[in-house]
Amino acid sequence: MQKLIKIPHRVCESTCFINGLEDILSWKGADYIPYLLSVLGGMGEFTYLRFKLATPLCMVYFGANPKYLLGDLEQMLGFKQQVFENRIFKNTFPKIKEFIDRRQPVVAGALDMYYLHYYTDIYHKQHIPIHYVLLVGYDDSENCVFVHDCTFPGVQKIAYDEFEKSLNVNVPGMSKKNTFRIFNLPDSFADEFDLAKNGFIFRAEKMLNPPVALLGIPAMRKLSKEVFDWNDDKSFDHLIMYATTPPHMPVSFDNSTGMRKWKSEVLDALGKKYNIKDWLDAAAMFENSGRLIAELCRASSKRDRRSISELVLKVADIEEKAYKILIK
Repeated sequence: MQKLIKIPHRVCESTCFINGLEDILSWKGADYIPYLLSVLGGMGEFTYLRFKLATPLCMVYFGANPKYLLGDLEQMLGFKQQVFENRIFKNTFPKIKEFIDRRQPVVAGALDMYYLHYYTDIYHKQHIPIHYVLLVGYDDSENCVFVHDCTFPGVQKIAYDEFEKSLNVNVPGMSKKNTFRIFNLPDSFADEFDLAKNGFIFRAEKMLNPPVALLGIPAMRKLSKEVFDWNDDKSFDHLIMYATTPPHMPVSFDNSTGMRKWKSEVLDALGKKYNIKDWLDAAAMFENSGRLIAELCRASSKRDRRSISELVLKVADIEEKAYKILIK
């Protein structure tokens, strides 16, 4: 048996966690500018974790866990997601096919990119269990699934056996093995301006007055004090990797802006489109903080704790002003 749901697909690199939802929304008539949903979901923010028994001991993230990102967007857009996880594949896959048969695309992940043949630099070379794809079909005669992938145009094929292996990953705190989700959409969607306005306020309040001190501006200031006690190399490398898009140890730091480039571009585009000076001012501030985060990564590569501390405080001061503008 073969089934293929033909829906629009937007190529938007490094947004795998949201790309499938964007395709589904576009299919149903809700189109938003690139990276808006990523930013409103929490990408380009700040989390600082410190555990006695973790590896690494200290972890800095500049993006949102996809699980919580989709939860925030659920509130903003009014959709409902159903998550299926931690089952054996032979029970999971028939369920996926059932949804596709009902013309309901399925977001699968986290996946291990080691098994995705179209990523030629990674395929059977490196295990990266942080990827997501949108399943739009399957073909039993060819033993493959059809997927939309954020990095590639058109439809990609993945053999059943490699899809099974890729989906059989457990990423603590992010995704359990054989996880997939579907989205039940509302009858209507917020227009772009209202979604952006309310979403920017939501994100700003969360970063200025987070429910816990490991998030947002307070977490930056906490890191600026505690980095002098960092002793393990993996913590410094983790900071660099998760400030870089996509997460990896970079040769240069051009893409190590903590996703502030996304925030700046979204605010700038919408500020110009809707003639809102505050958004343009905030865009310039996030562009500046992005440059400082690249410098922060350079300092981290040299284990220069004093420079890290000073740069983190500068970022905190700039972004505190930017978020206050967005709330206004």
